[in-house]
Amino acid sequence: MKKLWMSKKLGVILLCAALISACSDNFTTTTTSSAEASSEVTEVQMNESTSGEQVASIDLNDKVEFAADDAYTDWTSANPTEIKLNGTGASIDGSGAEAKDSTITITSAGTYVLSGKLDDGQIVVDVQDKGTVRLVLNGTELHNSSTSPIYVKEAGKTIITLQEGTENLVSDGATYVYPDATTDEPNAAIFSHDGLTFNGTGRLIVQGNYNNGIVSKDELRITGGAIEIHAVDDGLLGRDLVAVQEGNVTIEAGGHGIKTSNDEVDSLGIIAIEGGSFNIRSVEDAMHSSGGIQIFGGDIEIAADDDGIHADVSIAIAGGTIDITKSNEGIEASTIVISEGKISLVASDDGVNVAGGVDGSASSNKLTISGGYLTVNSQGDGLDANGSIEMTGGTAIVNGPTNSGNGALDYDGTFVMTGGFLVAAGSSGMAQAMSEQSTQYGILMTYPQNQQAGTIAHLEDSEGNDIITFAPSKNYQSVFISSPSLKKDASYILYSGGTSTGSEANGLYDGGEYKDGTKVVEFEASTIVTWLNESGVTEARSGMGGPGGNAGMGGPRQGGGGGRMPPNGEQPNMAQ
Repeated sequence: MKKLWMSKKLGVILLCAALISACSDNFTTTTTSSAEASSEVTEVQMNESTSGEQVASIDLNDKVEFAADDAYTDWTSANPTEIKLNGTGASIDGSGAEAKDSTITITSAGTYVLSGKLDDGQIVVDVQDKGTVRLVLNGTELHNSSTSPIYVKEAGKTIITLQEGTENLVSDGATYVYPDATTDEPNAAIFSHDGLTFNGTGRLIVQGNYNNGIVSKDELRITGGAIEIHAVDDGLLGRDLVAVQEGNVTIEAGGHGIKTSNDEVDSLGIIAIEGGSFNIRSVEDAMHSSGGIQIFGGDIEIAADDDGIHADVSIAIAGGTIDITKSNEGIEASTIVISEGKISLVASDDGVNVAGGVDGSASSNKLTISGGYLTVNSQGDGLDANGSIEMTGGTAIVNGPTNSGNGALDYDGTFVMTGGFLVAAGSSGMAQAMSEQSTQYGILMTYPQNQQAGTIAHLEDSEGNDIITFAPSKNYQSVFISSPSLKKDASYILYSGGTSTGSEANGLYDGGEYKDGTKVVEFEASTIVTWLNESGVTEARSGMGGPGGNAGMGGPRQGGGGGRMPPNGEQPNMAQ
């Protein structure tokens, strides 16, 4: 069978998080779907850590497969059965379907074209031989006051085609009627027990007034169409997989926006975004996966009351544009890899948070940045790792916290920087620099008092060449800078205030002329990290004594490893 493969490939990434499991043996499992509905392939490994706990790993280098019939094809030559809805029932021209009162039941594989309106009824797909059913929504309104208007009870795969030039509406009631107290499905306006695909170029509006908008208890794919979902709970849910190749998806959800829920260690759920545009508003996470999230492309706009993008195991971002305008924590997983893409996020807590499992602690947590352009505006920690950070490329701009209980950078292990460009401004009480194992030079400046938002920090070498001109968006008392332009034993001057005629983006100026600033300190970069205050070069303040030697926090104080205490003596807010 011909398959449409996701074109972009991530470098081999082994993403790990600790998950407690009853399994005692090490094993490797590869999960695939049936040949009819080609599935993504996800390698899941179980290995025993040194502490004896079981560690699940997802290799997000694996590709999501799309079968040929996932893409739109002309249906007119497929000898379709026409189902014309008339308010209380339907007339059927063709075979494979029957109408009884307001319920239309499809029992055979084939193509079915729906048009008209059903005031209070249901389309049921019940194909016992597991064949593929294609529903073409050709200007259709489906309503049901007490259950799912579209219910795929059984089929090998169901494809919903949104016909070009049409607008279609599917809505349910606020209360469902079940046969008994133990039954809780279906629970969405469009509900499928099996694989579900959306394609075409038409428009679909889904109103999930009872619970969820669209649910597949298997795998859910979108290759086209404009889909607008309003849901009391989750907007778009695929138990094993949600994969989007193209399309325009708008979600307003009282729960999660897009979600996978399979938490079985050998078949963890995956969200895979290759392209398309997204506008997601949620009370909980905008994207939430029980396993991993891979983003290869697309334009994604998010406003979430909880996390913007959350995975229990791993997140890999290798392209696309992501704009998180509201979140508790912007991006969160046990392991996060950013290799490409443009990301902007605002967080009321941590910006990028590497934490184990479901908001818990775990070993082997790591944030890796090898490319892309990341901007963070956080009230909590900017880049936060309950583990380690590695940066080899890309650009990261952090406008961190203004309170001393958090830091623009916060990590428990090591932060090794060998490439890329990083500037992180924030409060000084918990400020950290990168680790001494780094090979790229950096500076951490601690000011005697808060600098007002918009006050430029300008660094240049002794010959007047600009290293950075940056205007943080919030008040700050420390700024960390690491750039390939910083060299060993070279002399530099740090200025404060002034103006720049360069072009500005996210507070960072490019080109132009800097002038009228006040000289703060002149220094020589003789060590990997140079700690500065208004008097000149000072010594690192030890703390967060991570394995292998941590460069620790900026400032003039020295102390023992293993912990850190804000200047006022209050208990610190450790990495969350």
